[in-house]
Amino acid sequence: MSAIASFYVVPAERLTDVVTAATPVPGGWFRPARDTFWDVLRGSSRELEIFAWSGWVFNTLDLYLESRLGFMYANFGDAHTSQQLSQARGSDWLVLPAASAVELLAALDGAECPADDVTAFVASEYGPDGTEEEAAAVPAALTTLKAWLAEVSPGSVGLLSVG
Repeated sequence: MSAIASFYVVPAERLTDVVTAATPVPGGWFRPARDTFWDVLRGSSRELEIFAWSGWVFNTLDLYLESRLGFMYANFGDAHTSQQLSQARGSDWLVLPAASAVELLAALDGAECPADDVTAFVASEYGPDGTEEEAAAVPAALTTLKAWLAEVSPGSVGLLSVG
């Protein structure tokens, strides 16, 4: 099963609205459940270009970064709000205030994914099947993540969704 990786840039003052809308309002006896999350998110943010490969490769990228550079991109950002969104939506969300986006972008500066090294890493993690496609997607995920992070300006928050 595939996942979609997407990124939204939200004005910082609208983040509370997005987080509040993340938990659907349960239905009652005479009213249906309401889920306004996507409407609120899209009305409060700017969605950047969706990642063309399966979003699951971002998990592989995170493991690769930990293995090769000693950090995981998932450790940047607002852990509490990320967890809130992830639990409410049932998918992975990373909330990156502008300062965290700058910090992560600086940590990724100069990071590369040499094809032979990524291929060896993917094979060691997942076995030889499908290694070439996954290994090709990891550098694409890194490039996309850097481009997304560069769009998070002061006074805004980046939201990375994989699910």
